Amino acid sequence: MKQPGLHAYLLLAFQGAVWGSSFQAIKFALDGFGPISVAAGRIFIAAVVLLTYALMRGDRLPRSLKIWLGFLIVGCFNCALPFFLIPWGEQTLDSGRAAIFMATGPLLAVLLAHYTSKDENITRYKAIGVGLGFVGVLCVIGLDSFATGLGDLLPQLAIILAAASYVVSGAMIKRLEGVSSTMLSAGVLLGGSLITLPAALLMEQPLEQLTGQSNTAIMALVYLGLIPTAAAFFVRFYLIRIYGYTFVSQVGYLVPVFSVLFGVMLLGESVTMAMLVGLVLILSGILLSRKT
Repeated sequence: MKQPGLHAYLLLAFQGAVWGSSFQAIKFALDGFGPISVAAGRIFIAAVVLLTYALMRGDRLPRSLKIWLGFLIVGCFNCALPFFLIPWGEQTLDSGRAAIFMATGPLLAVLLAHYTSKDENITRYKAIGVGLGFVGVLCVIGLDSFATGLGDLLPQLAIILAAASYVVSGAMIKRLEGVSSTMLSAGVLLGGSLITLPAALLMEQPLEQLTGQSNTAIMALVYLGLIPTAAAFFVRFYLIRIYGYTFVSQVGYLVPVFSVLFGVMLLGESVTMAMLVGLVLILSGILLSRKT
């Protein structure tokens, strides 16, 4: 893998900022659409944009059934599942809190690598880092959530499951060979659309929801499709291919910081001491798990 320079870190910062802003955009989109429709809408918009771009630059749709099956599987874990779970959780969670739970992704990646790779076993530092991160998650969840039952726990667990889904997809992406980064991004989004569009049409009737919809909800959905999905996904897959998933997973440091900041600025969300302590512990755990 190529060693990252300033260009790579600027792209990583861009990805962190736009992904951080997506949690607030989801809040606005949920004012008019259900969580499956939010997922289907942003994936479909991004798929159309990236597929058009890929075809205009001379890429061709792959003919291999194996590649299309890969698009469908990665699309499920990389966008269909997390893009539904995040808005579903954000129906009751603050956007900043949701982003902090998403920061557990790099820690989950350490656990996955231990069981799927021969040269990335859990070391002492990695074990301590994962432990710190787990304590941080408990701080953000809060003991009250455990006392009140599954009603408060499930939305938070849904966001953590979304983070795990991204980790699984990151390991799968490297196996999709023979297509450009642009066609890979478009294909994965097409795979996600094949899952979410039928589900949204059957369960939430999003076309009916468009009638009399507020401009804010529609603009938020369009923004989600164009920037945090189309643009950020293209950057994500490009960076994974050139610099590897370990480098790209560092975006986990940036997303919750940007999101908490945007949540305060745009939605007037409050930041509790437990959230700050939890965020520090999770980010410290990620940093410590990088040591060899």
